[in-house]
Amino acid sequence: MENNLNKDIIIRRLAIIKYLYNIGVQQSMQVETIAGFSILAFHDCAEMFLLLVAENKGKKDEVNFMSYWDKYPELTLKESMRALKDRRVSIKHKGQFPSKFDIEISRSTMTDFLEQNTPIQFKIEFKDVSISNLVSYENVKMYIDMAESNYNEGNLYDCIVNCRIAFMELLSTYELNKRKQYSINSLLNIGDEIGEDYQKLVGSDDRSGARWFEQVTKTMNKVREVLKITALGIDYRRYTYFETITPEIHVWWKDGGRDYEAMPQEYYERRNILKGVDCRFCIDFIIDSALKLQEFDYDINNILK
Repeated sequence: MENNLNKDIIIRRLAIIKYLYNIGVQQSMQVETIAGFSILAFHDCAEMFLLLVAENKGKKDEVNFMSYWDKYPELTLKESMRALKDRRVSIKHKGQFPSKFDIEISRSTMTDFLEQNTPIQFKIEFKDVSISNLVSYENVKMYIDMAESNYNEGNLYDCIVNCRIAFMELLSTYELNKRKQYSINSLLNIGDEIGEDYQKLVGSDDRSGARWFEQVTKTMNKVREVLKITALGIDYRRYTYFETITPEIHVWWKDGGRDYEAMPQEYYERRNILKGVDCRFCIDFIIDSALKLQEFDYDINNILK
């Protein structure tokens, strides 16, 4: 008789598996040498899935990779997964890296395996498993879930809008409990934002150096932004791409909370091309950033008197 795990445990474990799967997919898209390491991620992902299957059936005895198909014959793609295992052995124990074709086959195999076996074993579609279950910030998770739903429904613009809002919520939430009493400035701020007070000294006349002051102001404010993002451990290269492909969002304070307003879709599409792959990138970027910040969080109110 099966000894089913708690549903919440299954959902969280599947979210971890999907996160690892996404890492493998991202690696597989890079240059061939780096892409080869995606085989290791896919194999680890498969092992975690098979272990969850066994635990859900009340069995925790260790078996080798291919023995799972003997114990649980309802599992599919046995020979394709054997080929994935062999590629992993070639990399890890023989130093032989796979070809780009083998990497693409492995990605396809892992995708098919998860999509076929998740509903069989856990009565849930793999596409419906949300990695947002790993995010502890509830308001951020809400917008990620909305973005995931938009993506699955083909509403690409709404997806990237909710991704941009999710990131804004993430930074705001993380900074909220890191402000000293009676201060609006977060401890994470790199100095103060520089305004346009220089105009009181030189006006707007370029002959008086107004252009130079303007350039210095913009540069220093950009440096503050770069330092803050990198200090938080967020990948700045991915951040710049995220900033480029997501629309401008205005924030309004309303009824004690924040209200967001994005530029109209037609304005956005005058200079941007909506692509599903970019939506997927944005969702993954938000989750990666949230998990990075969750690694070390604290409330200053628990430190200072």
